[in-house]
Amino acid sequence: MSNCFSVVTIVKNRTQQLANLINNLEAADAKPSELIIVWMTSPSDSSLIQSEHFDIQHRFATSEDLPIAQARNKGFMSCSHEYIFHLDVDCLCPPGFFADTLHHWQENRLYTAKVVQVESMQDDASYQQVKQADSQHIYDTQQAVPANTSFRSAVFAIRKTDFERVGGFDEQYHGFGIGDIDFVTRCDVAGLKLARLKTQVFTQYRSNYQYPINHLLDIVTNANVFKHKWGYYPATHWLAAFVKNGFVNKDYERKGLSILRMPTQDEIFAALNEHAEPDVPANAAQMTA
Repeated sequence: MSNCFSVVTIVKNRTQQLANLINNLEAADAKPSELIIVWMTSPSDSSLIQSEHFDIQHRFATSEDLPIAQARNKGFMSCSHEYIFHLDVDCLCPPGFFADTLHHWQENRLYTAKVVQVESMQDDASYQQVKQADSQHIYDTQQAVPANTSFRSAVFAIRKTDFERVGGFDEQYHGFGIGDIDFVTRCDVAGLKLARLKTQVFTQYRSNYQYPINHLLDIVTNANVFKHKWGYYPATHWLAAFVKNGFVNKDYERKGLSILRMPTQDEIFAALNEHAEPDVPANAAQMTA
């Protein structure tokens, strides 16, 4: 089973990060048999890229501006192998990541990993270069995970059979946020146990991770979808911040969640450039394509 596995990533504009990811996969002790890249944009020269070490298949999901659920589902359903790893496009994994995970794989598991965000990452960065650059600022996003889940959508692995059994990602969720919480909730209901790998995976730090008011409309809409399905509101860290700043109604638990006002450009700019301690739920907040 050394290379009988697939890797899925989705991308929109981050082509340099995609090049880094491909280089990272080529340097792995156990290389994937295939990389499925799902583009959330139109075909370009970048969507022709190939590798001498494994097959690369390009797929497209362009039904909306950020069709994350659709793109992930298309990627997973395009895989030829039972064992599938999903990586955000800016992930850098240690050389033994895939081999170690496959060696210890158990049935009925959803695997995730410790994600460490790195503030300064050069264009052609390798895992070892980032690991050795101890002068840069590093943010351990695992500190932000609430007690009810430690699922990290940036890095996870699941069998294709199990992915199909839980129904993949619910495409009722549009754009940014909440869909990952729904996915891991359905995995739990289906009896998949969440297993955290000890492996440390690097990603590029992004300041909008702290307080994503630039995705306010998506988050509120998706939170209401989740409430309708499960009977409670998710991502309460975000909702509390929205209430505090007057973006949504504070009595949403009784009257339903609604937007009172949209953020100004100045408020969005301030949030995107904030370097506060991470305080967000463990879902798609860190995913930027």
